[in-house]
Parts: sequence; C-alpha cells; structure tokens
Amino acid sequence: MGADAKTKPVELTTLPPHHLRRQWAWQGCKSKRLVWFIILSLLSLMGLMEFLVPKSMLSALLLWSFSIFIVCMACFRILAVLITIKKHHVLPTSSATSETSWPSFTVLVPLYKEAHMVADLVKYLARIDYPENLLNIILVAEQDDQPTCRAVKRNLRPQLRLFEVLPSQPRTKPKALNMALASLPKSVQSDIITVYDAEDRPHSDQIKQAALAFMANPELAVVQAPLGYFNDRENILTALFGLEYAALFHVWNPALARLGLPFTLGGTSNHIRRDVLERCGGWDAYNVTEDADLSFRIHALNRPEQRLKIGTITPPTGEEAVNSYNAWASQRSRWLKGFMQTWRVHMRFQKRAPDGGKIYLSTRIKNLLSLQITVGATLLAAFLHLPSLIIIGIIYLITRDDLLSTNMPNALLYTVILGYSAAILTGVIGAIRAKKPHLVKYAVFMPFYWMLYFWPALMATLEIIFAPAYWRKTTHIGATNIGKDSKKQTAMPPALEPTNDPLI
Repeated sequence: MGADAKTKPVELTTLPPHHLRRQWAWQGCKSKRLVWFIILSLLSLMGLMEFLVPKSMLSALLLWSFSIFIVCMACFRILAVLITIKKHHVLPTSSATSETSWPSFTVLVPLYKEAHMVADLVKYLARIDYPENLLNIILVAEQDDQPTCRAVKRNLRPQLRLFEVLPSQPRTKPKALNMALASLPKSVQSDIITVYDAEDRPHSDQIKQAALAFMANPELAVVQAPLGYFNDRENILTALFGLEYAALFHVWNPALARLGLPFTLGGTSNHIRRDVLERCGGWDAYNVTEDADLSFRIHALNRPEQRLKIGTITPPTGEEAVNSYNAWASQRSRWLKGFMQTWRVHMRFQKRAPDGGKIYLSTRIKNLLSLQITVGATLLAAFLHLPSLIIIGIIYLITRDDLLSTNMPNALLYTVILGYSAAILTGVIGAIRAKKPHLVKYAVFMPFYWMLYFWPALMATLEIIFAPAYWRKTTHIGATNIGKDSKKQTAMPPALEPTNDPLI
C-alpha cells in the first residue's frame, strides 16, 4: 500500500459536482470577512443599546435572554434523559452464523507524529472480532512523517496496510482520509468506512455490532459508537472531560438519534456507508471538525423516497484524555473553530442537496434545529457562560440597595438552578450508563469546567480569521506512559527509532 501512495489519487466514484462540493464546504466561505462583520455588528449593537436603551431595560433584557437560553437548554436536556430511559437494543452477535452475509469494512486510522502510539494501536486493532477477509485496515500517515511511517512498517500484519499521504495543503485529517479513500482500487472498496484515531481502544465487538445495525436497518447511513476515556481517574480535568463525554455519548446523541435529528459525530469510531459518504463528497478537507460537519451533510440527503438515519451503537471505544489545561484548551479551540465553520456552512441558504438532488423543507428544518441545539448552543455557551456570570454578578451588586442582602430575583435564581441541575443530571446519568460511577462525584464541578471554555473560544476566533485551516494537533503520550512525565516521554523516540533500522 505504501507504493500505491506515490501514484496520483483517483477520484471517488460518485462525487457530486465541484460547485456543490464548494457550496457544502468551508473552502467556499469568506472567513475573515464574515468574522469581522459579526464582531463589528455585535460591537455596534452593544454601543447603540448602551446609548439608546435605559440601563434598567438593558439589565432586564440581558437577564431575560440569559434565562430563556438556560431554560430551553435545560428542557432539551431533561427531554434527552427521559426519551433514552428505555435501554438501547443491542443486537446479539451470537445470533450470527458462518452463513451470515457480513458487509465489508475499510478501517482508516490517520496518524501524524505518533510513532510512539503505533505498537499499542496495532495491538488493539488486532483484537477486533470480524471476518478477516472482510476487514481492510489502513494506517494513514504523512509521507514526510518518516518516524511514524517506519513505526507502522515495523508493526504491519496481514490485515494492515500503510498509505502514505503526499504532502499538500491543507494539512488536515479529513484531507488525509479523502486521499486514502480515493486511492483504493475498486477491487478492495468496502461497504462501510470506519475511522479510528491513534490512541483508540475499540471494543472487540464494535465493528460486528455496527454491521448488525446496518443489516437490521437499511435506512442507517452512519452509526456512532460511544467514546470514553481510559485515564479519566488521572486528575480532576480528565474526570470532568470524561463526564462531558458520558453525557454526550450516552444521553445527548442517543436522544437526538431517537428523535430522527442529526448530531455531531465523534472524530473516531463512526461507521459510514461508503455510497453515502461519496454522495456527500467525502470529508470537508478544510473543516477542522469534519466529523461534526459530515452528519449534517448526510442528513441533508434525506428525501421522501430514501430516508437516511444517523444512529448509535453501544460497544465503546476508549481514548486518552488530555491531562493539562494547556493541552485541553488547544484541543478545544480547534473543536470550537470547527464548530464555527460547520455552523457557517450549514446556515447558508442551500438550493440543492450535497449530491445535487432536491433539498426538502422538512429536512432543512431538522438540520437547522439540531444545528442550533448542538453546535450553536456549544458556541454560545463557550463565549457567554463566563462573561454572563460576571455581568449578572455586577448588575446584581450595583442594583442592590442593601449590599448585605442575599436576596436575588427569584426568576433568575430558579433559572440558574434549573439550568445547572439539568446539565449535572445528564452528566450523572451518562456516567452511570457508561458504567463509570466514580465520575459521579465530580458532577457538581461541571459549572466551573464550563468557565474554562472562554479562553479556547477566543483562541478559535483569532484562528478562524488568520488560520482557518490550521490543525492544532492533540499530543498523546500513549497508554503505557499515562501518569509519567509527558515531556520525558515525548523525548524518547530512540526506543521506537533504532539507529540500525534498515529503512533509515
């Protein structure tokens, strides 16, 4: 497979026209102009309100806006908990026999500067329980990242191949995935495309469960497996990160799936029908959260004669949570920048679906609703949670006659309690469903965790203006190094790169 990488990648078989690909991709957006327009508009609006609106009315407007947003999100969260009370049906793998006509899978694993992760990765990929002749695993590495390429070559097994991506812009994960997928000859093109990351520990039955889900429901276009962290006991940050993922993958996403709404896919452990992926035009190479974008593009393909659903399965994937605030902020700034890109693309007035077909009003409404309560709400909370608390605190202090009084407007007090309680509830329920009860005790700290979003949101805003396609790489130290000094571990390539390696 490494030799194939030197040939020019072929086109995917059924890509939509170029103008549609641009219309449904970030590359067609004028990012700097858009962001500056939004910033200047907000500043102008704030200035006008300061001069034209009485201070008492301005305070009331801020409080009411804040309260309405909190109440709406609290209601959505409570609804999500309620409609997912019924346990997710798990298709029994034991019912499958040797006669079962299993679909074929191609697993793509993008790697960049992760030579130290390869040995563990290969070990966990080897545990996947699926017919070998129907499973094609491709480790995707940048050709100029020689340490990773050499590490992959040393660990290759019969089911594993290496695809070396020719250096080109943009240097992003979705670009690498598109090139790897496009390079596959028709003889090895699979029914389902799966994406894993370098640090992943997928459940051995996950791909089989995905296959059974597709076989049981022909309307499924993609299924998402839940993600969790195997190092969530490391410190309070990893614990809160684990709680956030538990709420997302065990409450929020399953609820949206049951309501027939698209939700933001994870960057890993999603299983996508190849024909649907091609109709979408592959991944958006310029979007730094290509997973979030893809789900809305898939849902936009819906039409009366062909329904496409986005579903969930239960066998999880263990990942490595970043264990320091700097690393967390860097990773989160990329996610927030990608959410901005995704929100902008899918807020456009689209005349045609990504494959050129008609886009229906009901599909458009569902896409917009889900876009606001997932991507939009996340962005709004990231930018406004901390400033809102500060502004409300200042307004409360300067408008009180008695500074020693602890009376707060009842409506605001109840709203804050309702909002925080609903969010904490989803974290607690998610942790229990993820079988991680040790995380429950951290749930009360979640409001403080959300305050951390503000700095990454500012970083994302700056980057979307000056470096929209820049990919902030999340550095992982590997499962065997958890708890050790990460700096020392990053400086230990000799064990992975022996000087007597004939490939050097």
